Amino acid sequence: MKNKKINIFYKITAIWLVIINMIIMPFGSMKVYAAENNDELHAVWISYLEFNDRLKDPSTGKLGFTKERFEAVVDEMFDQAVSLNMNAVIVHVRPFGDAFYPSEYFPWSKYVSGTQGKDPGFDPLEYMVEAAHERGLEFHAWINPYRVTSGTTDISTLSKDNKARKWMNSKSKDQQRRVLSFGGSLYYNPADQWVQFYIRKGIEEIVENYDVDGIHFDDYFYPTLGSNYAKSFDYLEYEAYVKEAKKEGKKPLSIQDWRRENVNKLIKSVYKTIKAVNKNVVFGISPGGFLDYLLMDDRYYCDIETWLSKSGYVDYIAPQIYWSFSHSKYPFDKTLDRWIKLRKNKNIKIYVGIAVYKAGSSEDNEWKNDAKILKKQVEYGRKTGQVDGYLYFRHDFFYKKATRKGVENLLKIIP
Repeated sequence: MKNKKINIFYKITAIWLVIINMIIMPFGSMKVYAAENNDELHAVWISYLEFNDRLKDPSTGKLGFTKERFEAVVDEMFDQAVSLNMNAVIVHVRPFGDAFYPSEYFPWSKYVSGTQGKDPGFDPLEYMVEAAHERGLEFHAWINPYRVTSGTTDISTLSKDNKARKWMNSKSKDQQRRVLSFGGSLYYNPADQWVQFYIRKGIEEIVENYDVDGIHFDDYFYPTLGSNYAKSFDYLEYEAYVKEAKKEGKKPLSIQDWRRENVNKLIKSVYKTIKAVNKNVVFGISPGGFLDYLLMDDRYYCDIETWLSKSGYVDYIAPQIYWSFSHSKYPFDKTLDRWIKLRKNKNIKIYVGIAVYKAGSSEDNEWKNDAKILKKQVEYGRKTGQVDGYLYFRHDFFYKKATRKGVENLLKIIP
C-alpha cells in the first residue's frame, strides 16, 4: 500500500508553522529548533526480542504467529508508538540472516513462524508497512547484515534452505569461507564478494517490493577479535589480497584498513542500490556510541569518519550513546559533542540512540536516582542545535515498572 498522504500533510503543516513562527517571533529569537517545527525524528526500535516475547500463542501454547495474531500484536505496538508521540518505527526484518517476508535469498525467520524456514502463510512486512503508514509513522526496515547466529555454531539450528548452511556444507572451500565461526557465533564473511552481493540483493528486494521509508543497520559488523586480530577471522582472505596486490606492484593496505574497506564497500554499494530503486528511501547506521573502540584496530572496523564526511555512504548516523552524564569514560554530553564534531558533511543527519532500558537501573547513581535523565539527554541534544532526532531502545522498555518515571518525564518533551 503506497500511502504517504499523512506524512505529506505533516510536512506541509510543519513548513507553514515555521513560516508563521518566523513572522510572529521577535527578530532576536528567530532560531526555531527541530522540536518546535516537528522536523525531529522520534523513532522506537522494535526488535526481534519484542516478537520473540510474543511468539507463544497464550491460548494454545504453540510457537509461531497466525496472520490474525501477528496483525493484532503489530497493531498494539504501533498504536503505542503513536501514543508515545513517535513518528517512526524501526523494526527488525532480518535479525539473523533470516526474513520477516517471503525472500528469494533468506529463509523465513523463526521469530515469525516459530521455526526458521517455515512459511507462516502471510507476509508480515507487507502488513507492518501498511499499518505504520496508516498511522502516519515512517517504517524503517532494520537489518543485521553479517550476523547468522548468536551463541551457537551448530548449523543444524539453521533451516535447510539457509544459504549459510548450504555454504558451510559445501565441498568448495571458497564457499565454506563465506561463513566464519568466531567466539561461539557464526558470521557472514565481510571480505567475501559473494557475501556482499548476497546482502545487497536481499536489501534490493525489500526496497523494490515494499514501500519502506528507510533501511537501517545497527552495530553488528566485525566482532571484537582481540590481540590476535591479524591471524583470525578473515585473515586468509587478507593474505590472498596481499599476494595479489604485490603481484600487481601495489602497496597493500594494513589488515585493519583492509577490513574497514570491506565494510565501506558494502555500505557504499547498499547506498547505491537503495537509491537506484528509490532515491527517497533513506539509509542509516546506528553504531555503538563508544568512539574510541570504533577506531581501534581489533574490532568493528566501522569507518565512521568516512561515513560522516563523504557522500554516497549514509543519509544518517545514529550513535548509541547509552551512558549517563556522569559516566567516567563516556559522559553523554561530551560523547555527543565528539560525534557532532566528526560530521563534516552537513547533509548527513545525526540522530541519537537513547537507552530507555537503563532508566531506573542500577548501572550508576544517575540512572538509578535521576528520573529526568532521558528528558535531559534529549534536551541536551536540542541545545546543541545539531541533532536531527532520537531513536529509543526499545519498545517494551517504555512499559516497564523500573523505567516508568523516566519515561513519563521524557514524554513531556516529545512533540
